[in-house]
Amino acid sequence: MASKLLTIFIGLPLAALLIIFCVVNRTPTTVSLDIFGTTPQFSMTLPLFVLLMVAIILGVVLGGIGTWLTQAHYRAKSARRRREIEGLKHEVEVSNERLRRLREERDRDLIGPDAALPAPQPHTAITRAANA
Repeated sequence: MASKLLTIFIGLPLAALLIIFCVVNRTPTTVSLDIFGTTPQFSMTLPLFVLLMVAIILGVVLGGIGTWLTQAHYRAKSARRRREIEGLKHEVEVSNERLRRLREERDRDLIGPDAALPAPQPHTAITRAANA
């Protein structure tokens, strides 16, 4: 719901302003890329809004690449921590399995390998009632 409101109240007015900007600045403009020559060698003639849009898009792309590159150490740290967590989870599983085996051995040693379960003892209250 919030994204729809943002689209309506921010996106639509910005789109309208962009359309108005493009219509108002459609006159051809010559841009020269030759900074040392007296006669422009590298020049192009495009509408002003095209040049400005290309500059904005190029700025957004270069800014995104720069941000992505500066966050590389955060991504590496996250990957290291993820591997460490997986290793610790594996270590816990191995320790739990070892503990289970040790408990089974302890129980086997307490009971003895040939010993059967002890016979149940008769309940004294039942035997007294039966004898009376």
